[in-house]
Amino acid sequence: MSKHESTKKLLADTMKKLAAKKNLDKISISELVEAAGLNRQTFYYHFQDKQELIWWIFDYDFAHLKDKKNHNILLDDLIEHMYLEKDFYIDAIASDAQNNLRTHMYEVCNNRCAERLKQILGDRHMDEKYMDMVVGIYTNAVVGTLAQWMQKGMAAINTDFLDDYASFMIELLEFAADKFGKGQH
Repeated sequence: MSKHESTKKLLADTMKKLAAKKNLDKISISELVEAAGLNRQTFYYHFQDKQELIWWIFDYDFAHLKDKKNHNILLDDLIEHMYLEKDFYIDAIASDAQNNLRTHMYEVCNNRCAERLKQILGDRHMDEKYMDMVVGIYTNAVVGTLAQWMQKGMAAINTDFLDDYASFMIELLEFAADKFGKGQH
């Protein structure tokens, strides 16, 4: 891990530790850098604000997950990981700050869904208006479901429900590809 990445990881780990004792919105940059043994300039070299750090934590955590069930969608391992870090993620999703975690989750899910839909389409083509519609509906369903689960305290994971939900979401993408995809199948 480069020095740049290790400094970001230090700030992320420190943020998580502080968040275990205090609401994320109430943690100041000064408090964060002091606890990390750094200075404000170092924080601002790496991140624009706390929300960008929270996004980085989410991205870092997400990037280090393995898709065990090979569904190639967002939910499986992400939910399992978020559950293990539930205090942090419940606090992060509750934030009313501009550019909060929900906004970022939407972007990540939207990009992932668009990639998955293109894989399902294969050599078929879908008009952009339909692609945007399908990806938007899917993304809102996934992020909305995740946000509700988080806002309700992240009850224990029901793996049967999660498997059914993941299968259902893939079936929706396959249905949309069949309905709106043009060309060879």
